[in-house]
Amino acid sequence: MIFNFNDTTRFYFYREPVDMRKGIHSLYHLIKTTGNLDALNGDGYVFIGRTRKSLKVLRWQKEGFVLYNKKLELGRYSLPRQVGNTSFFEIENAILDQIVNSIKQKSNSNELHLKAMLNS
Repeated sequence: MIFNFNDTTRFYFYREPVDMRKGIHSLYHLIKTTGNLDALNGDGYVFIGRTRKSLKVLRWQKEGFVLYNKKLELGRYSLPRQVGNTSFFEIENAILDQIVNSIKQKSNSNELHLKAMLNS
């Protein structure tokens, strides 16, 4: 797992796209009010932006919040199958690992040009 969580960490995926300018306090408020969840219990809360190029995971660790952020230069994150109709749904660690590491590539001329520039 890229974020170095342990096997007992539970993850909850927010089903709506999120403005990736949101920081710790805004995401915490979203968890608390929209999801009615306890963000202070050590679970990870996963958010993906509208363009699916950014992913954030918010988690409480002992003395404070940690916000992991990964922004893709190329490709997009795949979305997990949504379960139920609540604003947050639990996903397995393996599913989060697939989301983070199995990136859908979208090839267009701008991206191919950028790849060529980076590889030369």
